[in-house]
Amino acid sequence: MIFAALVGAMLAGGAQVPADTVRDTVFVASNRQRVAAGFTRQVADSTWYGMYVTQLVTQGGPSRALATMSVQRVDSATLTAGEWRARLVAATRDTSARGAVLLYVHGYSSSPGRSVSQGVQVKARSAHAGPLVVFLWPTHDRYVAMPTPSRAYTDDAAAAAQSGGALASVIRMVDAAVPSLVLVAHSMGSRVALHAVLDDSATRRQLAAHPLRAFGLFSPDVGADRFRDEYAPHLRDIAGRVALYGASSDYLLGASTLVNGERRAGRYAVRGPVLPGIELVDDTRGARADPMMLRMFGPRHAVRWASAALADFFGIVVAGAPSSCRTSSGEAVALGEGRWQLRAHAMLDSWLDASCAPQHTAGPAR
Repeated sequence: MIFAALVGAMLAGGAQVPADTVRDTVFVASNRQRVAAGFTRQVADSTWYGMYVTQLVTQGGPSRALATMSVQRVDSATLTAGEWRARLVAATRDTSARGAVLLYVHGYSSSPGRSVSQGVQVKARSAHAGPLVVFLWPTHDRYVAMPTPSRAYTDDAAAAAQSGGALASVIRMVDAAVPSLVLVAHSMGSRVALHAVLDDSATRRQLAAHPLRAFGLFSPDVGADRFRDEYAPHLRDIAGRVALYGASSDYLLGASTLVNGERRAGRYAVRGPVLPGIELVDDTRGARADPMMLRMFGPRHAVRWASAALADFFGIVVAGAPSSCRTSSGEAVALGEGRWQLRAHAMLDSWLDASCAPQHTAGPAR
């Protein structure tokens, strides 16, 4: 009853909600085992479907994309797969780029609450208007676990290898039900996403016939050689646009290189060969919403704070604007064919059309 009342109030307009507070519905799917207290870190035999009502509070900042944000879960409900699909279809109000369903796949060491918060912030900072789906795969809640500091990472890597099939089934359901789907994967979540869209044959066939609108890989923690040889040549077969973002100062990917003994695919955004069909964007200098200490000393890894990179992906890639709009708008410099570097203190402030003119929201306001 509480959930229904909150959803009803939200859809009715929420006139009493303060200007800096937004309530939204998040569609959640997970292959984590559930117990009475919530999710465990074990891989489940079936996929759980549910909806969360979240409250996003934005506090100050020069722009919404750079503001301080906090997210709380207000309520939740468990649904059958059919109920979940029907509600998602009903929430897809228009067929524009802004109305596409956004499916977010988190990285390692992300608790369920933190992962949903990340997805909500990605949507808010990018000014995306379509429904948000968050796929929760089993990870540790913290970055370290005994007996060794790398235990959390290796455990999560094993879980990622077992989670592609569950995500693939979610992608097939969503892709078949909605006009347009955008996939965003962060860090180790890129392993789960790549396995789902390319290693799962049924999903690959379906996406070849009805491609993703766009696929964004943010700081992908995947072996560079494997990505180049096995995945990169086939991504444009399953997505209209593909973009990869990374930073030279991403120390977490540097640590991953040491743990795995090989370079990570996220480094292709900074250096390495051009990958045909993939837009490589170096966001080392791009504006970020990190707290001050993280701006100075942080690893530049968390996607929810990568404001300039999110603005680029949604404002150009998802919007369908030519890649040349990056330079004509002044937000980036071209570093050769298929490669760009975001400029410091410059951020795309609007979605662009084919002529690089601002693109206005289509369909009902969300």
